[in-house]
Amino acid sequence: MDPSALGWIDGSASRHRCGGPVFFLQRDTGSLVRLSYDFPFALKSPTKPEEVVVVYLDEESHRDLQQPFTAVWDRSLHARLVDVLREEKARVVAFDILFVDPNTNAPDADERFVAAVRAHEKVVSAVNHLSGAALEGVKSETLEVPFEALLKASAGLGNVSLQQQPDFGIRKHTGFLFGVGGLDEVPTLAWAAARLAGSPHAQPGAERSRPRWMNYYAPPRGLNSIGFSKVLQPHGFPPGMFRDKIVFVGSKISAGFTGDSKDEFATPYTRWGMGFAPGVEIHATQCLNWMRGDWLTRFPAWIELAVLLSFGAGFGYGATLLRPFTAALLTLVSALAIGSLACAAAWFANVWWAWLVLVAVQMPVGLLWSWLHSSLHWYAERRVLMESLSLYISPSRTKELLKHPELMKPGAKLQEVSILFTDISNYSLISEHTVLADLDKMLNSYFEKALAAVHETDGTVIKLIGDAIFAVWNTPEKQNNKEERACRTAIRLHEQLVLYEADNQNSPLKTRAGLHTGEALVGNFGSTKRFDYTVMGGAVNLASRLEGLNKHLGTSILASREFQKPIEDRFTMRPVGTFKVKGIGRSVQVCEIIGELNMMEATQPWRDTFAAALRKFKRREFDGAAMGFQETLRLKPEDGPSKFYLKEIKNLLTDPPDENWTGEVSMGEK
Repeated sequence: MDPSALGWIDGSASRHRCGGPVFFLQRDTGSLVRLSYDFPFALKSPTKPEEVVVVYLDEESHRDLQQPFTAVWDRSLHARLVDVLREEKARVVAFDILFVDPNTNAPDADERFVAAVRAHEKVVSAVNHLSGAALEGVKSETLEVPFEALLKASAGLGNVSLQQQPDFGIRKHTGFLFGVGGLDEVPTLAWAAARLAGSPHAQPGAERSRPRWMNYYAPPRGLNSIGFSKVLQPHGFPPGMFRDKIVFVGSKISAGFTGDSKDEFATPYTRWGMGFAPGVEIHATQCLNWMRGDWLTRFPAWIELAVLLSFGAGFGYGATLLRPFTAALLTLVSALAIGSLACAAAWFANVWWAWLVLVAVQMPVGLLWSWLHSSLHWYAERRVLMESLSLYISPSRTKELLKHPELMKPGAKLQEVSILFTDISNYSLISEHTVLADLDKMLNSYFEKALAAVHETDGTVIKLIGDAIFAVWNTPEKQNNKEERACRTAIRLHEQLVLYEADNQNSPLKTRAGLHTGEALVGNFGSTKRFDYTVMGGAVNLASRLEGLNKHLGTSILASREFQKPIEDRFTMRPVGTFKVKGIGRSVQVCEIIGELNMMEATQPWRDTFAAALRKFKRREFDGAAMGFQETLRLKPEDGPSKFYLKEIKNLLTDPPDENWTGEVSMGEK
């Protein structure tokens, strides 16, 4: 490669290097790793260190000093600059400019420049390492050094090659890069300047070649700086601006010198839209690191690997123990915590590590694994719950209730429910006269219609007990009109089975139903392995007793007052008295459900007659009551409750009740 292609002499000396000993990638080849280094700087408050000042050969200086953009500068201008900086007591002057060949056209300018450098006594001149293939398989290395007079006058030499990474970023620096051309070691420009300034971190014998990570203090153009021409102007800069400072002199890319090697580099701020930094500013920042000893260090590879493997495995396993939303929330919180710790470590301990590999790769993979694990587990639970619920409720409701996996958990809660108990009238007699194969077929057909009637009103079938059905409403989901749903189901069962009788001459069926609303324990009374959703309590027992009471009253559907009251204006019904039944410690007001509201007018005469007779019965007017029940039978032949009370009146006339009797009928063991 033609050396002139790398930059212009007397211009920017910082080089884009690619390959050879300058291009140190080591473990930082991944974009996530580089971002792990860059990210803390995005949130870091910028500072402006006072130890360094940058003097730019900028566009304004070109115009003010009438220096052409296509030629080298008059070196007498550099001499004047060094003289001003010596007068201002600048501690060190470091040139990021190559002065390789003497200027034969202006030898006096060279002499003035060399004299100024010698007079200052602490000027660092730039050298540049070049490498390439001279012959196939043979590597060529050369070192561009200042012309001889300047070389002897300079207090130090500094290599201006920079360790560039794939994204054109400068993140690493060392004190010494390599040896070539008879020079055993070539210090970097920043190290040489810091050594002349007396930094204890940049002295012979120190671990100079160990890679260090740059600690940036501010975005590009954020250091103390001034244009070249202003330094040469009277009163062009504030008094004391250069006193005891390290001054770096170099080009500024915005000047757009013809033939310039694009002396700009990415910094951690570049990815956030803050532009590129001039090479001379990179050298100045590196020098500040050497002066302060606050460069960043990276954890050893084995520590990073151990952290990544252990955390990745632990997080991946732990996430599977949580539900997806919880795992996602944990991932977010963990990512914020890790990011915060990484930033704090970089800001306060000057340590960094590849934490984004964990946050952006391992944690999302762990979260994905958690989601897959939870999905499989959820699918299995869903199948179990679906199969379990399908035994109790309709398929349509099963899909809705799958949103409530808590139903699978063992335990119960107290809840008000409407309860339906049904039984087939004379089932024992029917079963005795039916072949077992036909009985099985008959029951299957019966339950198919009966369960469909329950599911039509979104009821929950709790159990099938022989020929009986136990169903409830208002669970697992709330239902405001639970009594109406249960009542319509009971009526529907009665109507369907009447039609069934006409189709099956051998086995006429009639269903009795008991209805009650009350509080009961509702839940899974099984285990996590065996689902047994059921309802328990006195309310269940009462509904069962009401179903059995139908046998004595000759009715089909009986309901408690608690059940009947919320819907008394929606159905046709009649009170049939107050009863004491086995297992219930109180008297129960009972009514008969006759049918839909459209039956009200047709049944009004005999219902009113029966109601009047029942009132007389409760007032002990047994003769009048008997006449009323007989009149009811005339209006409605075979009325079961009327027949029941006529028998009960005969018993009471033989064995009168005590004086505290209020009309209740004790069923005892009936």
